[in-house]
Amino acid sequence: MTTPITIIVPTFNNPQYLNPCLLSIFRTGVVNGLAKILVVNNGSQPIKDQFQGFPNFEVLNPRKNLGWENGLRYGIDHTDSPFLVFQNDDTFIPKANAFFYNVLLRQFEDPTVAAVGPATTTASGWHSVFLQNPLVYPTAVSYLIFFTVMIRRSDYEMAGGLDTTCPGGDDLDLSIRLRRMGKRLIIQPDAFLIHHAFKTGERVRGGPDVAGGWNSKEMIAKTDQWLIQKHGFKAFMDTMRGLVVPKIETEDLEGRIVGQLVEGSKIVELGCGAKKTVPQAIGVDLVPRGCEIPNVAGAFSVTDIVGNITEKLPFDDCSQDTLIARHILEHCIDSIQTLKHWNRILKMNGRLIVAVPDESKICGIPMNPEHVHAFTPESLKNLLTTCGFKEMSHIDPENGISFVACFEKVLHMPVDVNGKILEMARTQCSV
Repeated sequence: MTTPITIIVPTFNNPQYLNPCLLSIFRTGVVNGLAKILVVNNGSQPIKDQFQGFPNFEVLNPRKNLGWENGLRYGIDHTDSPFLVFQNDDTFIPKANAFFYNVLLRQFEDPTVAAVGPATTTASGWHSVFLQNPLVYPTAVSYLIFFTVMIRRSDYEMAGGLDTTCPGGDDLDLSIRLRRMGKRLIIQPDAFLIHHAFKTGERVRGGPDVAGGWNSKEMIAKTDQWLIQKHGFKAFMDTMRGLVVPKIETEDLEGRIVGQLVEGSKIVELGCGAKKTVPQAIGVDLVPRGCEIPNVAGAFSVTDIVGNITEKLPFDDCSQDTLIARHILEHCIDSIQTLKHWNRILKMNGRLIVAVPDESKICGIPMNPEHVHAFTPESLKNLLTTCGFKEMSHIDPENGISFVACFEKVLHMPVDVNGKILEMARTQCSV
């Protein structure tokens, strides 16, 4: 079975930092189903013996020092995970960040995101927590530093992978190529680790005060020149600005499909959030209109009715033509009871349009810790059939994440609320 994430850690005789790094990764629990660790041992440290018995852990021994870029490529060739993490051996994840990898992964719900980096103690650009105005929300940037980065494998491969001929700046080079594909790079400040920085580079090549040493003037000039020759001066300067100011708008392919399936004049959108799929719908959401939606920076509720969509809804039985539920059902703990509440207010032969993550494409639960259920078109059909609905169609919006399914109400279902059955005669419902 393919593991969703492979964490690749190249190392070269650096036990002082590698050992705590690996222990901090294990402590997050990420290896218990979500990820595996792949250490590329460029040196002679007996890593396999030191971590014998740890789960989902593998050590590759290329028998020579491949360096950083070639070490990463060597590791990538030995895994088929859809998401890759390139992680320095001198990083350390604090106990308070146990969901470090989950927080990074969550950003990939947006199919335009190719790579996500964390905040840290030592790094150039907007990764640093010591900036005068450090980032507070997930933010699009023009480049990521690869001390630790999570990257979508398909985007990595489409961009051509790491260029092992570069004298440095492999992260800047790949950042440029990914953005030229129209992809986004995100810094997620809620994911934080400690980066001791430059430990292997300075040990092998000398520090910045040594001619040609790590982060020396000569090294920086050589890297900049290489990047300018490859990509041009304008692309280089645009990249070094750091932040991406213009907002990249993407077409809501899923929403367009949902809108085309809507029928009738009485429409309710359950969990409408900051934007209704169709403007004439009545929006229902827990967040009052005009209030900022938690965990979604700059998004404000447009709801018409404040209510919990998993409980009794403030509509008459069999009164609505269409219900829209986009990315709601995977959050509902008692999905059957929730669907019965939705069934109650829908007219006989009315439509329920559901959009959920497609488990055959992505691992929906680890991608978002708020998800409690995962669905495929077949499993959703089975669930909805149990709750009085018949599938009319399911459609792939080709966004790489979700599917849209349209159901027709064929049976009025009883709902038990605090011991009281909310039910009406089926003949009345069909009127």
